[in-house]
Amino acid sequence: SGPVLVAGLGNAAMTPDAIGPLTADSVLVTRHLIRAQPAQFSGFRPVAVLRTGVLGDTGVESAEAVRGLAEQVEPSLIIAVDALASRRTGRVCTAVQFSDTGIIPGSGVGNHRAALDRETLGVPVIAVGVPTVVDAATLAADLLEESGIEDVDPERLRHESGSFMVTPRDIDQQVRDLGKVIGYGINWALQDLE
Repeated sequence: SGPVLVAGLGNAAMTPDAIGPLTADSVLVTRHLIRAQPAQFSGFRPVAVLRTGVLGDTGVESAEAVRGLAEQVEPSLIIAVDALASRRTGRVCTAVQFSDTGIIPGSGVGNHRAALDRETLGVPVIAVGVPTVVDAATLAADLLEESGIEDVDPERLRHESGSFMVTPRDIDQQVRDLGKVIGYGINWALQDLE
C-alpha cells in the first residue's frame, strides 16, 4: 500500500536503451490527480513517474535523481525499469527479469553507476529489466555452440572482440512494444483496473 515511484532508467535517444523511458510513457500517473481531487480519484493508488535520463545528458546520476525525488514523494516502493545486456542471445527482447534486490544501471555494458536498491534509497526497490543487447563475444559463442563446436571459451572471445554490442534489426518496434507491455503490467499491478 502507499505511493509508488516508477523510475524509467535509460537513454530515450538510444533505441536499445529506451525501455525505461518508453515504459514510463505507458504508466498511469495519478499522484497529482489524487492530491487535486481526492474524492474523484480515491480508488487509485498515488503513482509518480521519473524519466532519469543519463549522466551524459543530465550531469546527474540516476540514483541521485531517484533519491532526490523519493525524499519528496515518500514512496512505499520504487519500481526501476531499465534495458539490460544479455548473456544468451535467445533472451534478447524475449525475457523480462524481475528482482527485489534493485539494479545497477549501466553494469551490463561495463558502465557501472550508483545502485538503486533498498540500502541506497531507503525503500524496497523492484527492478524490471529487458535484455535488448548482447555483446559480440556472446553472440559468437552461441553461434559456435549451435554449430556443434564444443568447448567454446566466451571469455577469450570477449577479450578479442572488445566491447561490440549487437541488437536485433527490428529493435525500434520491439522496444516500443515491450515498453507498453511493461507499463500496462505496472498499471494492472498498482491500480484496481479491469
